Amino acid sequence: MRKATRWLSWWIGSTLVFFLAQPLLAAETSLPLNRAVELALANNPQVEIAREQCVQGQGGFTQAKSGYLPQVSAGGEYGRQWVKDLQPEDEGTVGHGSISLSQLIYDFGKTTGAIDAGRFRLQAADANFQQFIQDVVLDVRQAFYTVLEKRRLVDVALEAVANYEKHLYRARRYYQAGVRTKIDVTNAQVNLSNAKLDLLRAESNLKAARVDFEKVVGNRPHNGQYRLQADEAPLDQLAATKPVVSNSLDLLLATAFEHRADMRQVQLLGQASAAEVTTAKSGYFPSIDAKALYDTYDTDLATLKDQWNVSVGLTWELFSGFRTQGEVVEAKARYRELLASLNDLRLAVTQEVTERYLRGEENRQAVDLADESLGLAEENLELAEGRYKAGLNDMIEFNDAQLSLTQAQSTLVTTYYSYLTALARIERAVGVTSGLEVDQEQEVYCQALEWTGAEE
Repeated sequence: MRKATRWLSWWIGSTLVFFLAQPLLAAETSLPLNRAVELALANNPQVEIAREQCVQGQGGFTQAKSGYLPQVSAGGEYGRQWVKDLQPEDEGTVGHGSISLSQLIYDFGKTTGAIDAGRFRLQAADANFQQFIQDVVLDVRQAFYTVLEKRRLVDVALEAVANYEKHLYRARRYYQAGVRTKIDVTNAQVNLSNAKLDLLRAESNLKAARVDFEKVVGNRPHNGQYRLQADEAPLDQLAATKPVVSNSLDLLLATAFEHRADMRQVQLLGQASAAEVTTAKSGYFPSIDAKALYDTYDTDLATLKDQWNVSVGLTWELFSGFRTQGEVVEAKARYRELLASLNDLRLAVTQEVTERYLRGEENRQAVDLADESLGLAEENLELAEGRYKAGLNDMIEFNDAQLSLTQAQSTLVTTYYSYLTALARIERAVGVTSGLEVDQEQEVYCQALEWTGAEE
């Protein structure tokens, strides 16, 4: 009985341990870059803000278009009315209903200017929306590359630990054989401890980079059970497989002037301001409207009869206390301000694209140099290890060679991912994103609003 009880307790405990360990044993899910971008766009509040600004632009555009559509209104009232000396009755209950229709015929560009301004502002909101998307894409790519970098640095640290463990084993065997002294064993143990400390730091840096990545994405993908998916070459092939900047600086600048969302936004706002100048100037001219009115009465009072009226009228505000003049001056100044802002932005874009391009070239060359240094460091370690085995050098030479190799590997990893980040910044500066498929619904959101008037 006691044996059965112990067996049952063991079985229950094993079962609990198994089920509690399932989350830890769960397979990691691959998370590619484009999926990470989609998650960030779905969770980023700034994107939602820009999206609602698109909706506001659509509302303003719809209001502007209403000026050229018929305006229909209806009203009614019910009460007592008295008319002096009216025969046979001078007082009665009156029910009154009316319906009116008005249609703008021409207002010398006031409504047309408002429609144009509304359309350009809606398109400017779309450009602003695209800019937010590009900012999110850049943030995700930078965080993504940082995690990959820290993961590769963990691999470098693991390799260093393995090399120091192998060397400690060799030093102990040599000491036991009387070939080397005790100091070699102690020195190898110290270096192994330092390598393990570097590994611990590398793993902590990887965890911190994952936290930063999850913050950019907006949640923990797959409850943290994920591994960033990237087509990474072995360390000795990184330099050979690195992407390149295929365009010249002049072509990048021309592309930026054409595709930058912020430049397009300022241009569209300038066009909206030009349309507002037309709207303001229309205050100097009359407006022509057609009107129709029908009144019906339910009463016994003889003077109140159903009636209708159709007319074409002209309204001309001859003097408004210089309000129209002030509106024209304000609109023109706003237009000139946006032109100046566009010129200033063009200079800023030129500076940004040039700087990003130069940094990209610098990192590209640095990757090649780091790869060359790695090859020399590997050769140096191989020679130092052979000399140590042959008894031609001491532990210090080997340690220096191993440290140089680890540093060369770390430098190549850091430089390579800095180069990838530099390429992402070039694309952001230019205003395009190549090689990355993003949900197309995000890219046409404002245009869809303009054509269908749909809202979320």
